[in-house]
Amino acid sequence: MVKKITKTKIMSCYLNNYGRKCYLQELAELLNKPHQTIKPYAESLVKEKILIKSKRKKILEYSLNLNNKQVYSYLITAEIEKLIEKLREEPILRILYERLSPHFINNTFIIFGSSVNKVEKESDIDLIFIGKANVNELLKEFREIYNKKMHKVHVNSLDELNLTLTKEIYKNHLILNNAEKIVRFFGKQYEQNKLV
Repeated sequence: MVKKITKTKIMSCYLNNYGRKCYLQELAELLNKPHQTIKPYAESLVKEKILIKSKRKKILEYSLNLNNKQVYSYLITAEIEKLIEKLREEPILRILYERLSPHFINNTFIIFGSSVNKVEKESDIDLIFIGKANVNELLKEFREIYNKKMHKVHVNSLDELNLTLTKEIYKNHLILNNAEKIVRFFGKQYEQNKLV
């Protein structure tokens, strides 16, 4: 399937580092497209004040404009698109997603670590569960049926996450639900210089 370039695709390059500065060629490499294809979309985001364009020597760099709170809407959309793509690529994650979905209203689930990139046969799945629902039996059943090890971290609220774990999740995550809540949490942490 041909992947089209969109503004959201460009924003996906910043999901693991809100302070990242990408030059045009770097964006092109990350998105596997020619820089001539990327540039109009990046410039459109600059015009909307979503990205900031700065020049260092002869190189143009693009970074998030976190003073424009609309940037979070783009990041949320990018997170949701990332989830949809990953569920399409990874059947085991799609099954886990379906099993957890009845608990999505009052709870939040995030996969983090190496399984975000690719779920290998022998690899485990690291899952953070934020909320009060009891999903232990559901996860135990999933482990037994699919022979997949899982490491579950459970907290009642985002405020209970320690900074080390927050940074680990921020750097490599797949938000299964409540993307807005998590993106805004990461944004708040970043703006307080806690994720630098």
